[in-house]
Amino acid sequence: MLAHGSSAWCLNPTFKMKRKLSSIQRPFLLHISGAYSTTPTAALQTILGIPPLHMQLQFEDRFTSIYRLRIPLPPFITDTQPHDLEMKATGWSTHPSDHLKPNQTSFEDGEAYIARKDIINIFTDG
Repeated sequence: MLAHGSSAWCLNPTFKMKRKLSSIQRPFLLHISGAYSTTPTAALQTILGIPPLHMQLQFEDRFTSIYRLRIPLPPFITDTQPHDLEMKATGWSTHPSDHLKPNQTSFEDGEAYIARKDIINIFTDG
């Protein structure tokens, strides 16, 4: 819920915003780790491998900007441009089983071939 709209307000957070986000994250870190309340927040983040909340929100913002919105990021952040990335597949235009590759086998109903004596029939259970 906190990350909703973070691309609008968390691109360049101020020191006060970073401190506020850290204070929001702290109780969760304490409960996850079971540490004492005197443990520094930075130590909890390091031990648990959880990045500071403002850094995670910046990552999400940059990810959204480049992948979903196709907005290029400044060169000091990354040299990857939106046109260098693949588009996400939206779905199949045809069903894959309708167009088999040469090395694939079709499991269509073979009742028409049962009467022929020159074909070996293999029946499986199921």
